[in-house]
Amino acid sequence: MKTNFIAKAGWNLLILLAIVFVIVQIIWGFSWLLWCIFILFVCLFRTSNVDYIADSNTIIAPIEGKIKCIKTSSYKELGECIEIQIINNIFSQGNIIAPLAMDIEETRVRHGLFLCPFMKNTNLMSERVLFLARSKDKQWALRVIFGALNRKNHIYDFGHHLNHGQNLGFMFDGSVSLLLPKDTRICVNENDKVRVGALIGYLNP
Repeated sequence: MKTNFIAKAGWNLLILLAIVFVIVQIIWGFSWLLWCIFILFVCLFRTSNVDYIADSNTIIAPIEGKIKCIKTSSYKELGECIEIQIINNIFSQGNIIAPLAMDIEETRVRHGLFLCPFMKNTNLMSERVLFLARSKDKQWALRVIFGALNRKNHIYDFGHHLNHGQNLGFMFDGSVSLLLPKDTRICVNENDKVRVGALIGYLNP
């Protein structure tokens, strides 16, 4: 893993803050408080890229956080599948990456409220994006739910294909769920803490 330092979603805000802080310090003088605030915002938008993936069947963590649940679910498009939900908070890196090489078949955006990911009915009421994808002839889905600290969904423009580990978005808090084929080999447990790019499991060939 290598540090990319600043997420694309934070470029405009950080440039604006830097200009404002420089002007303020020219007029009123140097301030440690302003520099601490600026460094805090830089830390919020910190990000890392995955630079090596051993196998194309390897499923990696799409975001940094804690695994809230691993359960069997059923969806109309996928049938019976394994759902792995990872909860992200503001103290964790917020960049979202592709856990596999993905051919996007459909993207569904559901506009809603920006709610705490621990609240009941968050899945139904929150701002969320669902990607129906295919990897190695296996159909699966990635669901991104944006939490209370976000003001918009930061999903990048990447067309209909994502490379393994490619950045696809950013969040301050929320959750990312993997809806995987039921024969997927899972290598994590509930309540595990994972870094972005960490091993989640393997697709069966």
